[in-house]
Amino acid sequence: MSGANGIVEVEFGEYPQTIASNTISQELERLYQNGRLTKTGKQYTLDSVHYDKYDTDFHPRNFDEYEYNGKKYIRFVGDYNGKGETLSDGTKVEDGKPYWIQVEDIKWLISEKENIALAKNILVAGVQFNKESNYKGDFENTTLGKYLKDVFAQDIQKVGNFTSTLIENIKRRKTKIQQLNPDTTEEEKRRKLTDTERIHNWIESGQSVLLRGPSGIGKTERIKTLYPNLIYIKLTNNMFPEKVVGSVNLQTGQSIPPDFAKQAMLTCATKEEKKLVEENIQNIYALADTIYERSKTNQEKIVILLDELLNVKPAVQSLVYTLVLNRFVEIGKGLKLPDNVVIVATGNQKKYSTVAEDLAEPLEKRFDHILDMEPKVGEWIYEYAIPNKIHPTVIGFILSYYLKNGKNEDIDKMGYFYEEPEVGENQPDKYGCNGRTNDPRGWVSISDTLYSFERDLTNGKFIGKNVEDILEVSIGTKLRTFWTREFFAFYNIPTLSVEEVVNHSYIEEDLPQDSNERFACLMTLLQANEEEIKPVREFIRKYCDKEYLETFELCWMGTEPKRIEQIMELKALESSSTVKVEDEVKKL
Repeated sequence: MSGANGIVEVEFGEYPQTIASNTISQELERLYQNGRLTKTGKQYTLDSVHYDKYDTDFHPRNFDEYEYNGKKYIRFVGDYNGKGETLSDGTKVEDGKPYWIQVEDIKWLISEKENIALAKNILVAGVQFNKESNYKGDFENTTLGKYLKDVFAQDIQKVGNFTSTLIENIKRRKTKIQQLNPDTTEEEKRRKLTDTERIHNWIESGQSVLLRGPSGIGKTERIKTLYPNLIYIKLTNNMFPEKVVGSVNLQTGQSIPPDFAKQAMLTCATKEEKKLVEENIQNIYALADTIYERSKTNQEKIVILLDELLNVKPAVQSLVYTLVLNRFVEIGKGLKLPDNVVIVATGNQKKYSTVAEDLAEPLEKRFDHILDMEPKVGEWIYEYAIPNKIHPTVIGFILSYYLKNGKNEDIDKMGYFYEEPEVGENQPDKYGCNGRTNDPRGWVSISDTLYSFERDLTNGKFIGKNVEDILEVSIGTKLRTFWTREFFAFYNIPTLSVEEVVNHSYIEEDLPQDSNERFACLMTLLQANEEEIKPVREFIRKYCDKEYLETFELCWMGTEPKRIEQIMELKALESSSTVKVEDEVKKL
């Protein structure tokens, strides 16, 4: 049986496990005493040494296996060591009394990823851990380690390496997913999809999505980045219903589709069809079926984004029922939207918004997927901050904390990047107002502030002014005092310039000493141009580790094809040089 958590339960091998019933035990004992029980030739081995003889080595005690009515049993006689211990049927062991235990299949819990086999039930106890007390971490050479490997593993089934054999047997039997998946990448190298990739995958499959989560983490922005030409509808409590469902001209009786529906239809229309619709909007109804059939072969998705769906009253929410379920506009004649239309909605849970409303169950069930999103540092940096050229200091500051926390995305460990609303509520400022909290949208605002400040500073706007105070106060309007000081200190760390690095005009004392200084240096070196990038990369490789270089390259390249190509060429040359050096070493 395969579990959703990646753990597989299997039956493999056998071992004495359950005490036989009184009736069976009495019959087995009678046959045993009369010499009429058949031995199978198999034995099970335990330690015979008294429990408090700590310095006495392992002494095997063998138990023969007997067969009776198609089942197998072993016999043991209770002694002083086991007196009073509880058996599987709840009875206590008595000194001198014979007992019979049935041999049964062993159930194992297997983690293929970790290569571990764990018995579901405890099978063995009483074997000493080690004869000596000077255990030095080599478990396989302890008394217990040797017993498990050389005795126990052989008792349960005659195999070479028990765990390896068991794992290999499991891997040979492919699951449904393994049978369908052509991917040959090693499992430990496969990564999980990011939220953005999940959303994109669902939309490209034509499935509707509701994104829920706190404000400022990029729900709407993510969809706009994936589909720049999306059709955007901002839902509000005072909006006119005809914006969503269309209307009917009471004088002529003609149906008037909402603007978003017309836009979606025209996206799939031919030049001639567009002309007909522009001449008379009523033609859109006559063309609807033709456009719909043609759209079935159109792979390009038309995304209609319903923003703030959870922040409007149920009466407004109800307007989109049919749109979400059938991609259909109901008013008047009714208008079926193209087949390649996908509905996406966003909103805040009640925890994050005082105006949030519960989504009516019928509407909630109309969405194919509901994704409750949380802020994620890594995704924001690599999917949003770097491509959108967020100020290098913001990226460097967040990355520095991110790596210090072991890339931990736990909400409790990422206060530097995102804080829950209650954090600000519990830390009011000196005026009694809610304290500011960090979120991705706020960091974008700080980025804009830095770019604006630096532009004004270099243009001489602040001549004669205390520029440090100007910047710190500006940052302080967005962060609490603690984070303002931390961020300002990071921004103002003295670093080497690109010119100093390229010309090697630095001494050992100028080199970055800790992670903060390295990230600050990296962000300054992003100013390098195409001619300066080679020596800059060599400097980073020499005085920072590989991860810093990879981060620098991602930030420096961004989404510029020319820069991406240049970095790829430099890496190819370095790889070629490494191979040549290795070949020369082999010759020597």
